[in-house]
Amino acid sequence: MQLGDAKAAYEVLSGKVSDIVRQMSLAGIALIWLFRTTPASPGRIAVINPELLRAALFVFLALTFDFLQYLTGTITWFLYFRHKEKQGTSEKHVFQAPPSLNWPTWTLFYLKCTAMLVAYVVYILPFLASNFL
Repeated sequence: MQLGDAKAAYEVLSGKVSDIVRQMSLAGIALIWLFRTTPASPGRIAVINPELLRAALFVFLALTFDFLQYLTGTITWFLYFRHKEKQGTSEKHVFQAPPSLNWPTWTLFYLKCTAMLVAYVVYILPFLASNFL
């Protein structure tokens, strides 16, 4: 195995985890909406179980961190590209980018995964278990 193989593996896997977090977010929102205690009607707001409302907070945090991860990565790599371009680096030149460029995006990646785990492990799964078991 070469170092590039390890890098390719974590890039593929982290991309897949991001896709799954987005799918779990949408599923969490659907579950929260499905199990609200009082449906919304004209002039009335839907009432949501407090446990599911807390889950919704973590689901939305995960989605926010997901957005910020990609926004931060895009801005960081664009600015680094412009920096290298202004230094006169040609498109064919091989160079090493500083690892610290990815720290903000990896931090947001771990935050979104943690938020999703909290939403499901602490709130959604216990709620479903208590209602169906």
